[in-house]
Amino acid sequence: MRIGPMAAAGLAALLTLPAPLVAQSEVGSGPWTIANGNPDIELHVPREIAQTYDRGTRSKDGAPGPNYWQNHARHTMKLTISPPDRRIVGEQEVVYTNNSPDALPMLVFRLYLNSHQPEAMRERPYPAGFLSSGVSVEDFAINGKPALWNDPKSPVAAFNTPGSTTHIVMLEQPLAPGASVTITMRWSYDITADHGWKEGAIDESTYFLAYFFPRLSNYSDHSGWDLAPFTTGREFNNDFADFDVSVDAPRDFVVWATGELGNPDAVLQPAIAARLKASRTSDEVVTLAEPEDMAAGRITARAERLQWRWQAKSVPDFAIAISNHYRWQASSVVVDPATGRRTAVEAAYAPSATDFTNSVEEARETLAFGSTEWPGVPYPYPKTTIVLGSADEEYPMMVNDSSNLGSTPPAGVSVDQFTAFVGAHEILHSWFPFFMGINEKRYPFMDEGWTTTFEYLRNRKVLGGETADALYKDFRVTRPGWPAPTSGNEIPIITPHDSLYGMSPVFGFNQYGKASLGFLALKDLMGDDAFKKGLHLFMTRWAGKRPLPWDMFASFNAATERDHDWFFANWFFGYNYMDIAIAGVTSGADDHTVTVRNPGGMALPFDVVLAYADGSTERVHRTPYVWRDTPREAEVQVAGGKALQSVTLDTGLFVDFVPADNTWKAAQ
Repeated sequence: MRIGPMAAAGLAALLTLPAPLVAQSEVGSGPWTIANGNPDIELHVPREIAQTYDRGTRSKDGAPGPNYWQNHARHTMKLTISPPDRRIVGEQEVVYTNNSPDALPMLVFRLYLNSHQPEAMRERPYPAGFLSSGVSVEDFAINGKPALWNDPKSPVAAFNTPGSTTHIVMLEQPLAPGASVTITMRWSYDITADHGWKEGAIDESTYFLAYFFPRLSNYSDHSGWDLAPFTTGREFNNDFADFDVSVDAPRDFVVWATGELGNPDAVLQPAIAARLKASRTSDEVVTLAEPEDMAAGRITARAERLQWRWQAKSVPDFAIAISNHYRWQASSVVVDPATGRRTAVEAAYAPSATDFTNSVEEARETLAFGSTEWPGVPYPYPKTTIVLGSADEEYPMMVNDSSNLGSTPPAGVSVDQFTAFVGAHEILHSWFPFFMGINEKRYPFMDEGWTTTFEYLRNRKVLGGETADALYKDFRVTRPGWPAPTSGNEIPIITPHDSLYGMSPVFGFNQYGKASLGFLALKDLMGDDAFKKGLHLFMTRWAGKRPLPWDMFASFNAATERDHDWFFANWFFGYNYMDIAIAGVTSGADDHTVTVRNPGGMALPFDVVLAYADGSTERVHRTPYVWRDTPREAEVQVAGGKALQSVTLDTGLFVDFVPADNTWKAAQ
């Protein structure tokens, strides 16, 4: 549920909220036309998005409006971690600035780890070891004045029940536009041993902390406060924030985290600190620590407890890893050839995970690819760290990946190649969603779809076209359960993901494979240069902000001064599926005409493969443009002169739910 300037009826009776900023938009959901557009195609624009055009926070051409704003938080934290004790204790100050034009009578906090509470909503069963008491807030103050975290007399007390992943606090005075509020709190939680959801205890002395700290929920220019529950099956909608985090840990434990280590000389022995510093300017991969080095006391400073200080600016989340027996390696890579700027690359893993041995070098390759090829924007952060865990998940400047030893990778790739492929995918998430501020909970196709596309293009370079195509089709397109020809595959990609319940394979296919195929089809339609121009305009406009799909679609149109709304409507808004068929083949004196039907309705690119009686073959490509004006049927004409033996439609990477009707054979 979302509550904004126009409050939901039940809560509106309890809270005094500002009146709507504007009346119902006269523009509504109408289209805007750019040269060469089809005026009959309109992209549906939800009413709350249409109103942002009137408010001036967003523009119809896809750029941020003159009145665009987003709120901001600054977190200062001290964490105490003492493995094998699983209790994590945090002291936190949050300075929250209201950049919106609205006075805010309340603050909405996110408590993601309350998803471990027995009462919490979840979308699939979890083992008993997953359950915990969640986050406990012991001390709480607003602007230095002690306040009740749980006030049973509060008009919003019903929102703060056990199992809730949101928590509402009423302010004595509304937070005025442009004003800030300082929140201080002390909290704790227990790491779970059965870390079935992307965080927890990897072993008795190796922890991965993610989604662990209380934070302010997103308050947006289009929907107000985001109060939708977190149900463990979804992604996130976090604001950008600044972090200054100190981790109090026993000696002989190494801490890795989002951001940069601000005090290496205080927590590391001089030789290790010097080697870490040297790695920041070198392509060489150096091993800073082995498990036996940590056990022998040769890595960290010798005080009983050490304070590791980490700092990061303008990131939507913060993660931490800690271990006393992981191998630690480091290097760096140039991510901006124009300036020579380097990014640090580190890895932390158990030496027994031999598929992680080359993880630093593989991360260097991925960062260079992402920075110079696809998306072709220099990596925006100072560091990345690959950690052996079990999540296969991305975090700002962190990757938590599992070893694949003992598993069977997709056909055509080795275990080591598959582990590198997963690592590359998670690192490529650095651009989408983190750099681009995607609401991945609501529109994950802008997160997973783009990253899956970049992953595929990276694999073509690293593994070769044939292997990359096979891996993509096997893992992203024909993965068991994902593209089954059911009615669920017709659900439009644009459908808000947080409005759908359950972990249906269809939803996974929509945000990964189907969305990625849509971007690859757009690339085929536009050509590489125009496609990259559109991508870069979108990224230039919205990096560090909070873009929506309509901002992206309009930016692609604006970059090339061509209206591709017909394509976006077909791929992202339409109830279509992927299926084309040969309707007939005729041969004249001068040409062959292949009539192709499109019963699924999706604007697919395809090849027509003609086999001639003399044994020769010919391949003719058609981009999605062939369906622009006649979306259900198209004709492909090929010069004649030779007798046909057969004709086949080849959809390449793209799913065809009924491949049996893709072949025509001449009568014998």
